[in-house]
Amino acid sequence: MFIGVAASAIGFTAWPLIVPILFILCGLDLYLTLFSSLLVDCGNSLVMTLIAAKHRQIDIRRGLLLAVFALIWIAGGIAFGKAFIPGNEDFFRGSAGIITIIIGILFILKGVKNKTATGRNPGPVKKNSNPAAMNKADGGFRRYLIYCGVAMMAFQIGFFGIGGGMGYAIFLMLFLSYPILKATGTAMLMTFFSTLFAAGGIFFLIPDSAFVDSDAQLLIPMMVGVSMIGTAGGAKIAYSLTDRQINFLIGSVVIFAGLLASAQKFIIQLMF
Repeated sequence: MFIGVAASAIGFTAWPLIVPILFILCGLDLYLTLFSSLLVDCGNSLVMTLIAAKHRQIDIRRGLLLAVFALIWIAGGIAFGKAFIPGNEDFFRGSAGIITIIIGILFILKGVKNKTATGRNPGPVKKNSNPAAMNKADGGFRRYLIYCGVAMMAFQIGFFGIGGGMGYAIFLMLFLSYPILKATGTAMLMTFFSTLFAAGGIFFLIPDSAFVDSDAQLLIPMMVGVSMIGTAGGAKIAYSLTDRQINFLIGSVVIFAGLLASAQKFIIQLMF
């Protein structure tokens, strides 16, 4: 449920919270674990894409273009992971969450800096008919850097099974100057196709023996469903806040997720 709320705020991935629990504590096969995490992210991104489209906080054309570009790098990540993962499964035993905490702090600082935000945020995205103004809004030369960022994030999606929504959203804000809601909506459109493609590729790497566990067959769809409910509920909150308040929401959620991931890693190290 918490992952769903975090996904609605900034596209947070299930990976740092779900993978250590399913892989270490529950003893699931690693490929099945990555597949499960990707399904959670895929379900969350579908819900958020539909909500963002309803509120017109999504750039469908650019999102689809970048999603198609990302598939190439995801395929490369899956191929690289197929060679890397079998001898390095300990790499997936936990996440320190330090980078996540730093990102959360930056959003808090952005919210503190933005003292002039008033009113609610989810107004429709207006199209600009002036090409020169559109190029300026896209960030000039910076708009070409989005492809580098997407390639880097997409490779990690295929390699590690990370959802990538938050990374996509941050790159859209940095390189294309998208506002938070539009960045998150567009990123979740990209994440839906990215995670669906990655999950399909990783599915064929799961050994047949991993599907024998009937508890896992019940657990996975339950996780996906509950997380999607959390995404829908979190979106209602996000779309009722001002831009400044959204920064505080994202910062708080992301910092908490980073602390939780770090605590999980510490506990797992004590247990194993």
